[in-house]
Amino acid sequence: MRWLVSGALLGLLAMVVCAAPPGAADAGPLPVRAAAGGVAGVRVPELKWKACADVPQLQCASVPVPLDYARPHGRSVTLALARIPAKDPARRLGSLVVNRGGPGYSAVDYLSGIAGGTLPSPVTADVLARYDIVGVDPRGIGHSRPAVGCFGDAAEAAALARGVSNVPVTVPERRKRAGADARYASLCRERSGTLLDHLTSVAMARDLDVLRAALGEERLNYLGQSYGTYLGMIYANMFTSRTGRFVFDSIVDPERRDAGEPGTTPSSRIGSDIASRQTLEEFFRLCKAGGERCAFGDGDPAAAFAHILDVLRKGPVLLKGSDGKAVPLTYSYVVTWTGQWLYQPVFWNVQGGGAPFLKEVGKAIKDPSGEAAAALATEIVTFQQAGIGIPPYTSPIMPAYHTVTCAETDGPGTVGALTRLAAERDGRAGPFGTLRVYETSPCVPWRSANKIRYKGPWTARTDEPVLIVNSRFDPATPLWSARRVHGMLQNSRLLVSEGWGHVAAQQSTCVVEAASRYLTDGTLPAEGAACKPDTVPFATPAVANRTS
Repeated sequence: MRWLVSGALLGLLAMVVCAAPPGAADAGPLPVRAAAGGVAGVRVPELKWKACADVPQLQCASVPVPLDYARPHGRSVTLALARIPAKDPARRLGSLVVNRGGPGYSAVDYLSGIAGGTLPSPVTADVLARYDIVGVDPRGIGHSRPAVGCFGDAAEAAALARGVSNVPVTVPERRKRAGADARYASLCRERSGTLLDHLTSVAMARDLDVLRAALGEERLNYLGQSYGTYLGMIYANMFTSRTGRFVFDSIVDPERRDAGEPGTTPSSRIGSDIASRQTLEEFFRLCKAGGERCAFGDGDPAAAFAHILDVLRKGPVLLKGSDGKAVPLTYSYVVTWTGQWLYQPVFWNVQGGGAPFLKEVGKAIKDPSGEAAAALATEIVTFQQAGIGIPPYTSPIMPAYHTVTCAETDGPGTVGALTRLAAERDGRAGPFGTLRVYETSPCVPWRSANKIRYKGPWTARTDEPVLIVNSRFDPATPLWSARRVHGMLQNSRLLVSEGWGHVAAQQSTCVVEAASRYLTDGTLPAEGAACKPDTVPFATPAVANRTS
């Protein structure tokens, strides 16, 4: 269940941002022996590793870095680190720093899951033998301190989110969401103060360079996923001569992420809403081709899904739970959870996800007091308690996500402009237009003193190639973003996983092996090479085996 929740929650968050202190946009390659973080006077900290209290397979440490690199001797913040030590020290190549993305996901927790066997490793045993795998929680995130926060406790977050829709489609729903967004932005400022003004991607890139120096590495070796690819792009362009072997998995387009046509959001510029629609269409195609192996839709899953949405747009259906209590089944819940399970195709045909979930929804709509409705009611309550299909503001990564995103990206300046954009995007992407637009709706009332944004160039030529990997059908970071970044980086190679889902290493052993070969011996995939996915949803075992 823990892996299910982790994979599903990747769904709400895929994109983010860029930043840079005065002059950073003009910074060229820096000599290897230049100041750590690119700022004179920043002390290189000494790392004191010790066994982590709760995960003995890991070692933990912390790193102090300046809160404000313009004042390197002023206040500091502390970054939390975790390390899986190289299994074969005699053949050790160095350190590989991992960023899980978000922004807001904890790399420390990610390594904990890998070490404990609850999350799949993005690298092979050979990489684990030859590299120290280092996870760093970026400033303000996860176990780093202070951590950005907007609520005193989970109950306060739940109270604000009660009755607030992720996908507001009526005037009352939009008004309620706008009021809650304003209150949320205000609470974030009250709880986190000036920390909000210093959670920037450029500061995080400088932090990575301080960490590189503390690890004793002349160059940073790095694996970034989703937003982590954006952060890696900033590092590679700010600290080009210090860039070692970089692997980018599931690419955020840095130019389109940050700015574009006035009144647009990151999701509309990148096209993650359209990518979500295309991935859903692939689900329909594979479901139909799977015949009886897909329980949803009676041969026409697209029509069955459209019927579900048509019913729920008219208002929630009250399901009678096994305890007799009414549980609302809403348009917002079905769209939100569908937008999440699309991230991981292994969930497309398991109980609670994909086809089984939609089949249950269809039955519950027909008979809200029946057995299927009672089972679905229990599932909704259980999933929301576990963080799946949750209302706005309640995910623990949201404060960091909005702090970085709202301070660094352009977006609609009014609720009216946001509403118009959502309607326009629905015309292109179906329900995912509004879902993705409202991921950043708190940015309308958000206020930040941050003026630091990295605006390019994005065309660094690194000594070592950057390996770029992406799924063909990724609902968050579309393949066209990977192709654009491949074109930006003068020394890069693109590897496409011919499958579905977010974070290609979680979908294809071939991707993991290709990235690992590059990290260990510098061998890149052939130009134009592609990987097959491990899973073909709804396929017969014979077809699925042929993909491996």
